[in-house]
Amino acid sequence: MDTAKELQVLREELIREIDEKIGQMLKKLQNENNTNHQKNHVQTRVYEGVYPLNVGTGIYKGKRPTAVIFPGEVRKECPTWKKVMEEILKDCCKNLERHQMLMDLRGKILGRNRVLLGSETGKMRSPVKIDEALFVETHYDAETLLRILTTRILDEVGYDYSKIQIAVKTE
Repeated sequence: MDTAKELQVLREELIREIDEKIGQMLKKLQNENNTNHQKNHVQTRVYEGVYPLNVGTGIYKGKRPTAVIFPGEVRKECPTWKKVMEEILKDCCKNLERHQMLMDLRGKILGRNRVLLGSETGKMRSPVKIDEALFVETHYDAETLLRILTTRILDEVGYDYSKIQIAVKTE
């Protein structure tokens, strides 16, 4: 009988020890998940929807931007699509290699009637200065502007915009 009692006590101790270890592991896992969620969570406002830039330009049609959110939680307030394009291109220019590639593309990316990326404002209707002797045409609707930005400019210089998000007003 004593052996059965000893086995029962040992069983209860093992169950208690296992339960303690699993509880500690679950708590640690929960803390890690909370930390990761806080790291990956983009700060948005109540009236905003946030979409990745690479989702397709049609989703932005008829919407007003509020900010561009770069990787690492860097948020730049942008009340217009013109400002969105400016901020993204300025971020692209931070890399010297891409900056040189943009400079080399000046005058080579053309619209129907105007140069889209140029060294001077020339015949541009609504130019925005990105850097010294680097201007971009922004006289387009949101969808066209973002398509020009992503496919005609950023893809050409190899800029990864997949982690960039744009916050827009929800109505």
